[in-house]
Amino acid sequence: MLPSSLKTHKHHMYSAGKVDVLKAAAIYGANGAGKSNLIMAIDWLKDLVTSGKVDEDFNELKFKLNKTNQEKPVSFEIEFSFADTAYIYGLVIDGNSILEEWLYESGVTKDDILIFERKLTPTGKISIKMADKYLKNEKEKLLIELMEENLLKNNELFLGKSENLNNKDINYVRLWFYHRLILIFPDTKFDFLVRALVSVEKFSKFVNETLETFDTGVSELDIETTLFENFFGEVDEKLKNQILYNLHSDNFVPYEFDGEVVVISKENEKIVVKRVVSKHKDNVGNNISFELDEESDGTQRLLDIMPALYDMLYLDFTYIIDEIDQSIHPALLHKLISKIMADDTTKGQLIFTTHESNLLDLDIFRQDEIWFAEKDKTRGSTQLYSLSEYKPRYDLDIRKGYLKGRFGAIPFLANLDNLNWHDHVA
Repeated sequence: MLPSSLKTHKHHMYSAGKVDVLKAAAIYGANGAGKSNLIMAIDWLKDLVTSGKVDEDFNELKFKLNKTNQEKPVSFEIEFSFADTAYIYGLVIDGNSILEEWLYESGVTKDDILIFERKLTPTGKISIKMADKYLKNEKEKLLIELMEENLLKNNELFLGKSENLNNKDINYVRLWFYHRLILIFPDTKFDFLVRALVSVEKFSKFVNETLETFDTGVSELDIETTLFENFFGEVDEKLKNQILYNLHSDNFVPYEFDGEVVVISKENEKIVVKRVVSKHKDNVGNNISFELDEESDGTQRLLDIMPALYDMLYLDFTYIIDEIDQSIHPALLHKLISKIMADDTTKGQLIFTTHESNLLDLDIFRQDEIWFAEKDKTRGSTQLYSLSEYKPRYDLDIRKGYLKGRFGAIPFLANLDNLNWHDHVA
């Protein structure tokens, strides 16, 4: 997301402390080229950080088209900014053991600054190197020694011990993963939508005003409130007790029940369940309630991405959406993305994969915001590169050039002309 020297769309660049970053990245590529794998890899890293440990054997996830990879560990590294500080966080995992883990403050134009570095020694012991500013007294030094001895297990992230460490930088990093990095997949259903509608009045107004312009038939989204006992009825008491236990530590608990995301909260000394329904006008103008999953696939997808559109305007969040064009009409998607990219007050970042070639428009994106994923035909691995590497003229029809294969990252179709499928019909 680092900008090149291009002068176009300067309002697409944000200051992230010591470095400028871009507003968006649109990732194109043929089916099976690896676009979704990129998103899933980021999702894996987020899950690792939020859970604080490696829960399964990573050997099952290794690249299967090269046998030598079975002997190599899996590596993740991500660089991001929070509170005007750029961080580099990384992990090396083999099986379910963490071989290395590190966090640095990125120097950008100078040497990176160590925050911590953790390694598994050849003898199987954990070694932790901590920045001197976090080892000011004997208590802090003793805690690191205890982590090395037995408090930190081989499958646990040092980052996951943030509550014990009381380290500002580590807390910032976990906070970014928890709340600032949000991923939406094709099967992500209304999770963020329901939470935001229930808790943010401004967002509710934004959604309903936006829906009016979409011509989906939805007149508004509304919140229905039901008493906890009435909603869950005869559900297993153990499950209900677990939900209530979680409610003690947080007055606002999202929960997925029978495929529906609801929010359990305390209201006027009562425990209630809040759920979102859509309203449609009947033939005499009355509002009729519908379940969200009764809406069309296109309307559901619009509702999935609505929090991203809102947060882009007001919050310094990074949204990553896989297959943003799924079930959405090309003209509507073009208008939505154009509007968010043209807005010079946005604060967030949007990264998405797509096949929608109508978005290949230099009036919408900078050249360094358009990316391609291409699979190496001999090795099966994926290479990512940006349009700016081709240095196309600004007046070039990017869409036409892409569809003709000028920039790669499209299916190889030559053999399709030679396919005679009538030969296979009895």
